[in-house]
Amino acid sequence: MTPLNTSRGTAPLPILSIASGSAQRLGASAVLVMAEGPMEWDLVRPVADGGVDFMVASASERQLEAIRKAGLTAIEVEPIEAAIAERITLALIEAVANDHVKAGARVVVVYSGFEAEALDSISVIRLGEHLERLTARDLRALETSVPFDTLKAVVDTAVEIGREGREGKAVGSLIVVGDVRNVLNRTRPLGFDPFKGYRRKERNVRDTRVREAIKEIAQLDGAFVVGRDGTVEAACRLIDAPVAGLTLPKGLGTRHWAAAAITSVTRAVAVVVSQSTGSVRIFQDGDVILRIAPMRHARAMKWQDAESEPADPPPRSRERERDRERDREKSPPSTPPRTPTST
Repeated sequence: MTPLNTSRGTAPLPILSIASGSAQRLGASAVLVMAEGPMEWDLVRPVADGGVDFMVASASERQLEAIRKAGLTAIEVEPIEAAIAERITLALIEAVANDHVKAGARVVVVYSGFEAEALDSISVIRLGEHLERLTARDLRALETSVPFDTLKAVVDTAVEIGREGREGKAVGSLIVVGDVRNVLNRTRPLGFDPFKGYRRKERNVRDTRVREAIKEIAQLDGAFVVGRDGTVEAACRLIDAPVAGLTLPKGLGTRHWAAAAITSVTRAVAVVVSQSTGSVRIFQDGDVILRIAPMRHARAMKWQDAESEPADPPPRSRERERDRERDREKSPPSTPPRTPTST
């Protein structure tokens, strides 16, 4: 029997073929591949021609370009160190946000569950029926004076604040975007401005480091003011605008009233993160025009099938554990040692 000439790039083809067949039998909307290393994506294309969309998640620009060139759907994810379940969740959120798959859909996921950089596991995931996540279409539908790229960067930052908080604590925030001159005239500093003194290119929200800084500074009081081009013009600002004539739903706090007030007297858009719920609301002309529910409270996905479970410990390990337990029960309670005293 002649051995097959396989490379690391072609080795996952059988499991991808199984995933494609499973997706068709289950009526799944797509197959999501969590790419861990380089593959011959041109060879994956025939496997993906079974009537089910193939999405490939990767953080590598070179990989993403090759994936798109092969005619597959590329899902760009952040290069983070996290458990596979969390990385799958983030990839699915990105897929929903870019309209590649609908909330409530069933997705077959292929990933590295046992050996690093080896696609060896398959799970079937059903996205939560009530998954509320901002989509690019939602943002583009908003008629604002703020460019889409700037608004998306700000909203993505706000969603992360609402979902993650900071150091285990819930954090609220207010970011006012656009019409900077009029906004600054309607606000005053609360004290130290962490962004003051930096060059413009060092404080643009499209920069990942700037977004991380915003998430840190969000723990302080006051609002951020961001220009149309994405430059953070000021932070820790107190909004001084009239609320007369404005109406908001019950339960919304001072940040929401401040957002309604500043957008009613300027052409700016305000993005508010609720500290109590993590929800993100976008204000324009004094009204809420879009609401995004926090992912930490929504059922982002439900694992339907567990392909593997932790193995039971070997018999000798169990016996040793029982022996140690019996020894602990027989031994008298320990007493703290006496501290010698000098005479």
